[in-house]
Amino acid sequence: MLETRRGRFVGIAVAILAVAVPLSALLIPPDPYTQVVVVVGVVLFALTAANLLSHPTVYERLRGD
Repeated sequence: MLETRRGRFVGIAVAILAVAVPLSALLIPPDPYTQVVVVVGVVLFALTAANLLSHPTVYERLRGD
């Protein structure tokens, strides 16, 4: 799955969301509008970070190859 950029993107995004969404659910106030804003922010951050980290140049540099 990690051989293609799309596979790396999906794997990284899922990993970030698997950690960040439960943590944000525990840490944000119970106001529904605040929860929506925080979850949208977390999703946007995860997609941006996954896009940058799945780039071939960055991925190869992080792997050390």
